[in-house]
Amino acid sequence: MKGLFLYVTAGKGHQTPADALRDAMISMGYEAQSRDMFDLMQAPLIKKQIERSWRMMLRHPSQERIGDSMADTKFSGMLITQGINLLPKMKDRFISFVQEYKPDFILGTHFLIGPLIAPIVRKHFFDIPVYGYAPDIFYYPVAGSSKYLDRVFVTSTVGRDWCYHLGFSGAQVSLCPFPLKQAIETSKPLSATEARAKLGLDDRFTILINLGGEGIGNTRLVRMLAKRHFPFQVIILGSMSKDTEKRYARFRGQYPSFPLYTPGFVTDMQNWLCACDIQIGKAGANAQMEALYYHKPFIITEMLYPAEKTADFFAQHEVGWIENSIRRQADLLQRYATDKAFRLHVETEMRNIPIAFGSKQFVRQIIGDVLKDANDRRIDR
Repeated sequence: MKGLFLYVTAGKGHQTPADALRDAMISMGYEAQSRDMFDLMQAPLIKKQIERSWRMMLRHPSQERIGDSMADTKFSGMLITQGINLLPKMKDRFISFVQEYKPDFILGTHFLIGPLIAPIVRKHFFDIPVYGYAPDIFYYPVAGSSKYLDRVFVTSTVGRDWCYHLGFSGAQVSLCPFPLKQAIETSKPLSATEARAKLGLDDRFTILINLGGEGIGNTRLVRMLAKRHFPFQVIILGSMSKDTEKRYARFRGQYPSFPLYTPGFVTDMQNWLCACDIQIGKAGANAQMEALYYHKPFIITEMLYPAEKTADFFAQHEVGWIENSIRRQADLLQRYATDKAFRLHVETEMRNIPIAFGSKQFVRQIIGDVLKDANDRRIDR
């Protein structure tokens, strides 16, 4: 069995699940690749423009919500499908790669798998099934709802119901586990005390602030926490932008005794997640789901358009909150630290969330569907 996992380079939100599934499949003895769609098509200018658009989105989230909501339509998806016919060299390069690699299936972790890739595969490689995966967990873009997709994999029932709303049939939508990175899936979770000792942290209530892909942040929350004189410590994860680094340097100068740790980009994320009690930030779905895997609640500080349905999930299962008020963020953190009944309620909710985790389990499900879909094609003939 040979798999091809396609993503688009717009932060790590699409590449991370593609790489996780590739690594899991290889560890199970199969062959797999994860590739950027536009690298295969040898379209560097389009790839660069998408990256620029993503960075602009992170810097201006309010504009992103308006712009993406207006662009996310079935008409946009149709334009993408028609547009690739105006770029025959890009299409031919992709066809050549598939002819040479000969994958048994193609799975895309970006909505362009539907309107851009699936029509090409359906026309030139009828026997290769094409699957979509919803990396935003609770949402799948309207522009990605293509009739050419064999199946869409979603991690949550909220996302599944939304796919039904888009017009996908019950046979086209499958609930799947969230694809964990191998470093997380294969490691034994540590207790908070063990993780803190391993990382050289004090054994006290710990807040993890995730800056996200671009490392953009401010010090308003930590300033408010410092003024409250509450006995906790704060970890800032992510490579800081130059402006963000200057802000935190000024903060350290004003509050030299505040327990602030800034390890930057880390490769042992699992240890830092185990060490914290709660995570807060504007990070994407992967960071949120990894926190939930370790039963750590998450406060989203900047909600982008694809994450709007996350609010529905948080309303059903109180394992996180969406809050852009700095004062209310500080109130939530302090309440979670001091209100035992509230914390017990959240921990109970954590144990009951209807989401499975595991890249290898997901790969087994994909392979089962590939075999089933191949049999269905033989019957149709």
